[in-house]
Amino acid sequence: MAGAYRFVILDPRKEKRAWLAALLEPLGSCRWLAPAPMSPRAWPETEARVEAALAAAIRQPKGAGRAAKRQLLRWQYNGARALFARDPEAVAVCWNGTNGTRRAFCDGARDAGARVLQAELAPLPGRLTLDHRGINAGNSLPRDIAFYRRWLSDSGREPEAWRAVGAAIRQRAPAAPPAAGEAARPMTEPFLFVPLQVPGDSQLRIYGGAFRTVEAFVSTLARAATSLPPGWHLRLKEHPSGPAGVAEILRRFHKAPVVLDNATDTFAQVAASRGVVTVNSSVGLEAMWFDKPVAACGETFWALEGVATPAPDEAALRGLFSAPERLTFEPAARAAFLGYIDAVYYPRRPTAETPPGPEDLAKVRAQIDAARSV
Repeated sequence: MAGAYRFVILDPRKEKRAWLAALLEPLGSCRWLAPAPMSPRAWPETEARVEAALAAAIRQPKGAGRAAKRQLLRWQYNGARALFARDPEAVAVCWNGTNGTRRAFCDGARDAGARVLQAELAPLPGRLTLDHRGINAGNSLPRDIAFYRRWLSDSGREPEAWRAVGAAIRQRAPAAPPAAGEAARPMTEPFLFVPLQVPGDSQLRIYGGAFRTVEAFVSTLARAATSLPPGWHLRLKEHPSGPAGVAEILRRFHKAPVVLDNATDTFAQVAASRGVVTVNSSVGLEAMWFDKPVAACGETFWALEGVATPAPDEAALRGLFSAPERLTFEPAARAAFLGYIDAVYYPRRPTAETPPGPEDLAKVRAQIDAARSV
């Protein structure tokens, strides 16, 4: 295949492998690695990369276990670095790529001069992220709303075409029936909805800003909620894949105007709310299809001027809650941004019924080619 890429993929297994194969095999050859490559030969960057990978790891062992983990990451970084030093024209591909072993693999490839694609489920239904720089708040999307306005003006695209995505937005199926919570206030009252995230998720650990744990976020919300006008409340919902625990936190703030409602459908609560407050949950982005104003309390790629409102600390939340009706957005800015990520950035998630089309492959190719400039 003339001009084909050579992909070297840290094997994610199961259906993630099938998704990547469907998107990458039409563009070149795929070599799947399992386990991660290892080598004892150190490089000048080895120790710094190992410490960064260890700090980002999901599991944080102590004592001898931590020393063993550090040594494993050292060998894994060295192995990836050596592999791509021998073949710098290859394209390294890794699912997620922000934690532990996967981060060491991506860092080793980049330091060897190879191009890298990091993959993840997209925050839009039926889409994937493949980005040459990273995922979530670490991605390569421009942070200047003027870029998206120019794109929409030049594209000739229907400004409201992005709305078609909204038809597929659904609540994620829970792993187990959720504890209902203690919601005692009707959704006819004015409220701000807070979709919580899975404790320990990399979105919180790496990009949570002042709110790297669910407990820290919920405690801050409960304190700040006392600034809400009379009659308003915060309505929280635990992530369907996470363990229960928020009810216990809220018992310490029993006088705060905060309720926990795990039973009501996520997007029914979004639709009934006056706005959404989140660290950086995908529900914040999806709420834009419901024309809801959104406040982002952590690092995120979508808290752009006119699209969403940053609220990075307790003081900002108190200010927001003291006048919640001022939480707003600019429809034209949102249309430009959401139109771009729909049309240009996120390829469709392949299925047997919907294999990747030319537009999906073009999105992947654009990310690979953009990696040359990194």
